[in-house]
Amino acid sequence: MRILKLFTPFVLLTVSATSFGKDSPFTPVQDLFSAMSAVDHEKMKSLVTTDFQLLEVGEDWSIEDLIKAINPSEYTRRNYFNLIKIKISGQMAWVSYWNKAIYTNGENVNSKAWLESAVMIKDGTSWKIQMLHSTRIKSASIPKNIELTEYVD
Repeated sequence: MRILKLFTPFVLLTVSATSFGKDSPFTPVQDLFSAMSAVDHEKMKSLVTTDFQLLEVGEDWSIEDLIKAINPSEYTRRNYFNLIKIKISGQMAWVSYWNKAIYTNGENVNSKAWLESAVMIKDGTSWKIQMLHSTRIKSASIPKNIELTEYVD
């Protein structure tokens, strides 16, 4: 019986984090980074609320500020995530996650990592990002037991 008590919360957490599919409050976050990789400014705008706020490296950005920072590059960007938690309360949700990007240009490979959280708002039948908080960390600081999965749109 004790094994069942320990196993049940793990199963519930696993099911709750992965069973949303495309209706997950986390999907727009993944889609935003995919749109950034593709330098698709219109898609970026479509994934956020009109009052979107990004707290980025000690600065307060709007979607327009983020778009100005996303330009075509010689590098390709691949995005990797590990969802920590999703909490939903009515038409609002928040998500927390590990985020890693790998930038490649020929032989040059660089990576950047973040610990992030986002506030999501239900807009009709879909979720939109209202606020994103980004904390830059060293890639090596991601705990060794965290498995990052590449997101491909």
